[in-house]
Amino acid sequence: MPSHFLVQRNDLTSTRVDAYETPPLNDGEVVIQVEQFALTANNITYGVAGDIIGYWQFFPATDGWGRIPVWGIGRVTASQHEQVAVGQRFYGYFPMSSDLTVVPAKVNPQGFRDAAAHRAELPPVYNQYTLVSEATGFLPQYDQHAMVYRPLFTTSFVLDDYLADNDMFGAEQIILGSASSKTAFGLAYMLKQRTGIKVVGLTSAGNREFVENLGLYDQTLTYDEVSQLAQIPSGYVDMAGNRDVLAQVHHHLNEQLTVSCGVGITHWEARDGAEPASLPGAKPSMFFAPSQIMKRHEELGPERYQSLLADATAKFFADVDNWVTIETHSFTDIDNVYNTVLNGPPANRAFVVSVD
Repeated sequence: MPSHFLVQRNDLTSTRVDAYETPPLNDGEVVIQVEQFALTANNITYGVAGDIIGYWQFFPATDGWGRIPVWGIGRVTASQHEQVAVGQRFYGYFPMSSDLTVVPAKVNPQGFRDAAAHRAELPPVYNQYTLVSEATGFLPQYDQHAMVYRPLFTTSFVLDDYLADNDMFGAEQIILGSASSKTAFGLAYMLKQRTGIKVVGLTSAGNREFVENLGLYDQTLTYDEVSQLAQIPSGYVDMAGNRDVLAQVHHHLNEQLTVSCGVGITHWEARDGAEPASLPGAKPSMFFAPSQIMKRHEELGPERYQSLLADATAKFFADVDNWVTIETHSFTDIDNVYNTVLNGPPANRAFVVSVD
């Protein structure tokens, strides 16, 4: 019988697995059986920010429980839509569940958008399902890479583009918090290709060696070494969401901090501290990748922008196995995998869950 992995919305450490029955299909609906999905710190951010940004609304649950969205690949097992065939495989946003019923709209050779009523007001980029084929940039040997890295590296790429689009906000160095995270070192990978910018990684003592061995950062510092940051015009890209570290960076750099950009919450348990708006220097703001994507689609055209992203992603996929090993686990082990990610997995491991 199909099953869901549920998380208590106000306590991410509380989980359960529930069986359910897939409802009969209505006209125009499609059932996608989830084959595999990735589970990363990015998904923990979805849970932490679930009520703030609306992540709980994608796959509703009841009684204070939620289904954290994940990026995965699934196969159509039943279809009442004439343009979507049984057997087709799609990459996109899924719940940690056995299957998902969608209402395909704007179907084209690249995929479709889910037009389910409860998703109508949510960001369109998360409602898009892409047909898995070489024509859409999916090579068979990189299925798992796509699930683990594609959403994260897309954020890295768009962040790099956002910074460059704004002339780095006048910064001479870009500091990345939680430098061992995949989104952070993806951004470092992009920034390294630019000239005149010093890239600094902030990380834990335990991850320092990993970060240094990446070869992507010009300087690596631990969180207790913030005072060693050069006091030059700087940008802080915060993947950690640790308010104590955020305050240290702001107070040390003060008016030299030209931009403070919140992206992730890998330190989800360290949210106490000074209100970000009260800190000196540039006022912290949350980065929302879909906004920059829509802006650049208007300026460059969707095809051009997506082509640039696809080229950068292919290069990153070809290099990333030098740093991180992808592990595959069964859905029966989902609780252990989830808790490993929740509590901070080793930086050199990534997790894909195979739905049996």
